[in-house]
Amino acid sequence: MRVVIIGCGEIGILCAGQLQHAGHEVVGVRRNSSVLAFMDSRSADVLEPASLVFLENEDFDVVIYQVAAAGFTEQAYHQAYVQGLANVLEKCKRTQPHFLFVSSTGVYHQNDDSWVDEASETLPLKFNGQIMLEGERLVAAIEGGVSVRFSGIYGPNRTRLIDRVKSGQTGSDNDGYTNRIHVEDCAGVLAHLVDLVGLVATKEGGELQQVYLASDCAPALRSEVFGFLAEELGVAQKVSGTVRATADISSNHGPSGKRIAGSKRCKNQRLLDAGYQFIYPDYRNGYRQVISQLAS
Repeated sequence: MRVVIIGCGEIGILCAGQLQHAGHEVVGVRRNSSVLAFMDSRSADVLEPASLVFLENEDFDVVIYQVAAAGFTEQAYHQAYVQGLANVLEKCKRTQPHFLFVSSTGVYHQNDDSWVDEASETLPLKFNGQIMLEGERLVAAIEGGVSVRFSGIYGPNRTRLIDRVKSGQTGSDNDGYTNRIHVEDCAGVLAHLVDLVGLVATKEGGELQQVYLASDCAPALRSEVFGFLAEELGVAQKVSGTVRATADISSNHGPSGKRIAGSKRCKNQRLLDAGYQFIYPDYRNGYRQVISQLAS
């Protein structure tokens, strides 16, 4: 199949490699495509419709929309996940490819340690989740549109938690459940769904759902992850009043009044049922790989 990856950054490049290895033809798209010299690429900006004309003139079986917002602001998110997305969808009207939209578990509002899946209610309190959900609605309105909700992405170039442990900034957090996925599994999930599109299109089997929750198999308490990382890194963990308490869902604030991330557990059963096998099924395997690579 012919696949185009809009916003071909780290995950897109990894995904392109997997797709090419499987025999698919891949085109990468980003504002400056010179960094994609190793593959077929196009320079385009999702906020400039004229630069997207190739989507009208070329036939693609699958579009992967994996654009990153320019910053953590409401305007930047709206430009990336609504305005830019709408521009791309408009250019795809003639060819009507299958469409994979990279979304986020930020669309969930749950903060009571409960399990969430694709059927769970989504009433996000923050602008990022609200805008992502708006993007999902745009994709749901087209035939063959699929949204993939990634949880916290980590990898050799995404070491926020490792850096916090190294600096000792772990003890003051309100404790709660966290969810994550290794960057290689992000690429693997997208490549797997492309293969599933092929099976469905050729009537060889498989069934494509409108939403997939892409998170690893081991939600864990934040304190548990910090403790594991401290042990693996061989550093002393500073503990200064970590609180284990469920915040008020309506306010999303902890006992101290500090705004905290929602504590929920993401269930990936639909993805597993679709045949995906995780490279790193839990944070222990994944972070050991990251730490090993950083040390080499």
